[in-house]
Amino acid sequence: MDRKLELRDKALEYFLDNGMAELSLRPLGEQIGSSARLLVYHFGSKDGLIEAVMDEVRLRVQTSFVELMAQAGKSRILKTFWAWATAAENSRYVRLLFEVQVLALQNPAMYGRYVERSASSWIAIIENVFPPSANRRAIATLCAAVVDGLMLEFLSSGDLKQTGAALNLFASMLQDKLRAPV
Repeated sequence: MDRKLELRDKALEYFLDNGMAELSLRPLGEQIGSSARLLVYHFGSKDGLIEAVMDEVRLRVQTSFVELMAQAGKSRILKTFWAWATAAENSRYVRLLFEVQVLALQNPAMYGRYVERSASSWIAIIENVFPPSANRRAIATLCAAVVDGLMLEFLSSGDLKQTGAALNLFASMLQDKLRAPV
C-alpha cells in the first residue's frame, strides 16, 4: 500500500478514536508510526491531512449509503440508513462528521470547505432517491436535516428507541405526502 494512503487510513482510525478538536501532528505522528515532519511531507500541511482524511470518511459513508439504496430498492431508505448509522461500528464515522461540522462553525477557514463539499454531495445523493419533481431538492434537504437532527439527538442522548420512533414518524409523514415508500 502507498505510504500516503497508509498514513491517511491510520490517521482516520486515530480521528475515529480520539476526535479532532485537539489535534496536534506530533502526538498523531507518534501514535500512527510516523512523525509530524513526514505527515507534512505527504499531505502538505495539517489542513491537507484533515482534508484527505475527511474526504475518505465522506467517501466511505456515502458509498455505504449508495449501496444501501441499491439493496433497499429505493424503498425504506431512511429506516435502512438509520439502522446503518446507529450501529456501533458506523456511528463513530457519523460522530466524526458531526465533530467537523461543529469545528466548522468555530473555524470556517479551516473546516468550512469540507462541510460545504460534504453537504452538497449528500443532498445530491439523497435527491436521486426521489422521482423528478419541482421540489425534489427541497425534499432531499429536509430529509438530510431531519436525519442530522435525530442523529445528533441520538449521539447526545443514546436514546435509540425515541430517536428511532421519531425517524419512523417522519418517514411515514413523508411517505404519505409523496405517496411513495421512503
